[in-house]
Amino acid sequence: MRRSYTSWRQDAAWLNQAEAWPASLFPAADYHYFRDCGCLVCALAVMLRHYDVETESDETLFNPWILNQRLIDCDAFSCEADLELEYISRLYPLEYLGAIPYSMDNLMNTIKSGYPCLVTVPGKKADRHFATVLSALDKDAIVYDPLCGETKLSSYNRLCEIRAFRLTEKD
Repeated sequence: MRRSYTSWRQDAAWLNQAEAWPASLFPAADYHYFRDCGCLVCALAVMLRHYDVETESDETLFNPWILNQRLIDCDAFSCEADLELEYISRLYPLEYLGAIPYSMDNLMNTIKSGYPCLVTVPGKKADRHFATVLSALDKDAIVYDPLCGETKLSSYNRLCEIRAFRLTEKD
């Protein structure tokens, strides 16, 4: 059965195989890294597919596990999520524009610009959790949260920041 990219859940058993997340790559964590912190990789994978930056539709060739391996291969992993986001330009024609303080105006301007973006929302195991912005609504937005699926942004009691990316030309 073919999975849609919105089935890429942080807690999906098929993405949490012990051999995929060795402690040698994540010295501060065991193989549960993805289960605990995979929202960044899942949100990035969904964003790349949703905005047609990653056009591979075969999920045996592209999914969060494969994106994670690509990030490992280009030495993109660190303890700092913003560094990992910055290094996405090594893999895709994207420039990471950085964190923008959350406001509905800032979010709507980012969406209207056509820039791919993520938002950070309160996390269950950390102070923030990444979600992909899928579309704008009147004074709201639809996001894909790797823990709970597609939801309205207004369902969160607080929002942290917007992470915006600009499409660039690949050399």
